[in-house]
Amino acid sequence: MNKLGIYIHIPFCERRCKYCDFTSSIFNQDRMKDYVENLLLEIKNNKELLKNYTVDTIFIGGGTPSLLSASEITRLVYSLREAINLDENYEFTIETNPNSISEEKLIAYKNLGINRISIGVQSFNDRLLRIIGRLHTGEEAREKIKLAKKYFDNLSLDFIFSLPTETLSDVIDSIDIAKELGATHVSLYSLILEEGTKLSALVDRGVYRVNDQVTDRLIYRKASEHLEKLGYKQYEISNFAKDNRYSRHNYKYWSMDEYLGLGMAAHSFIKNKRFFNASTFNEYFDDVKKNIYHDEEILSIEDKITEYIIFKLRTNEGIIINEINKKFNIDFEDIYKEELKKATVEKLLKKDGGSYFYTELGRDLANQVEILFV
Repeated sequence: MNKLGIYIHIPFCERRCKYCDFTSSIFNQDRMKDYVENLLLEIKNNKELLKNYTVDTIFIGGGTPSLLSASEITRLVYSLREAINLDENYEFTIETNPNSISEEKLIAYKNLGINRISIGVQSFNDRLLRIIGRLHTGEEAREKIKLAKKYFDNLSLDFIFSLPTETLSDVIDSIDIAKELGATHVSLYSLILEEGTKLSALVDRGVYRVNDQVTDRLIYRKASEHLEKLGYKQYEISNFAKDNRYSRHNYKYWSMDEYLGLGMAAHSFIKNKRFFNASTFNEYFDDVKKNIYHDEEILSIEDKITEYIIFKLRTNEGIIINEINKKFNIDFEDIYKEELKKATVEKLLKKDGGSYFYTELGRDLANQVEILFV
């Protein structure tokens, strides 16, 4: 059987962070109850599809999935487990926030077979947490991480750098604390000021300043070097892991492997099709009851190759020439001869053995490299 990843979206948050433009809604217990019922129905709708696959990764993301009660997450996982063929060597991740983790929920996660937990910390610095509107303090994050480590060995922490007023020292301090607390995986994302967010409005009004690109890239490089020194091996532009504990689920996206997305605004990629769920509750509920996707697109072979190139360049593995040739039955270096020549001459890409990788400059200018292959 072919392998499949499953993503489940939980779009609720206690409060929208000032930088966030994700599909999410302020937590409401009645709306959560309705949402879980529709997720259960969507799982049922996909039972026939799921019979054809072995599921080797599951990722419950958000929003804030840890807002689900222990009983709600139990119903959801039981329903999912009944519908799938679960691989023996599976990875099952749930995203959480420090303010909504409890020991009761952690025990429930463990008992349900969840074996990887990701905690959205963003920073351990209280000043920075207040600026971006997070509900936890640095100390609360530490305590909840220690609690999570009692039950989960595979622990990932998310951070954002280049926050307003943040220095390189602030970023390094947070990384050091992550190491001290036993994190096996670190995600390090540069702040993106999305139009329409509260933080963007504050910057526009001059309340805060954000780093220019040169400073942002300097912090990224220094922080990446520090993570490597601490034993976290970089495997993707924003991701670092110890002991090969990389995110197997996220690697599916970067390798153009198949995955099924469940929940509001979730995307799926099955064979040559990409499916999209509606991004509003009422439309999503209506579509689930009708057993239809909100939208879909059929990817041409050219579309798939382009996406594969862009995604694989994000990884430290890079584009393995034999692999892309076999996957798409092409001669990669012949088809993209001019693009590869331009990127290597401009020192954006380098060839090492049988693979192409970003250079340090290429990572900084990744958008420019991507345009070459579109």
